[in-house]
Amino acid sequence: MAKTKVSEWDSVALNNLDIDGINISNNCPPSYINDAIRELMAQIKDWQVGAGGDPFTVTGNFTVGGTANFKGGVAFNDNFGLDGQVMVSKGSELETPVWTTLGTMSLQDSNAVTVTGGTLVDTTVNGNSVGSNSRGSRTVSTEEPTGGENGDIWYKI
Repeated sequence: MAKTKVSEWDSVALNNLDIDGINISNNCPPSYINDAIRELMAQIKDWQVGAGGDPFTVTGNFTVGGTANFKGGVAFNDNFGLDGQVMVSKGSELETPVWTTLGTMSLQDSNAVTVTGGTLVDTTVNGNSVGSNSRGSRTVSTEEPTGGENGDIWYKI
């Protein structure tokens, strides 16, 4: 079978005896190598622009120093990290996406985090186990405790 795109290449070098039907086996005519190199460059360019329909698979870390543009769906099967801004394009306009499946996020500032609703379970703050109580508010702050009522817990860090 002629190897007409990157996905058809073999990871074992000895099994790659042609490229798009051009003979590159041992003892092939020297002119075939010139044609093969040209074909190789064309296939890699097709792969780069997506013309060959081959996927790009990364099994290690993948870092983009510029802008990553995704057309179609994007699936994340594990953690998703982001250092920057996420924008969603609708035609020619960019919009900040609305996340609908993340639940209620806590309100934050530089001195305190307030959690409204939910339960703190097996939580660690600065290496200390926070624990839980059956009722009352839990506050983690660098400031002195103020206010509150019976059953509240204040963690000063």
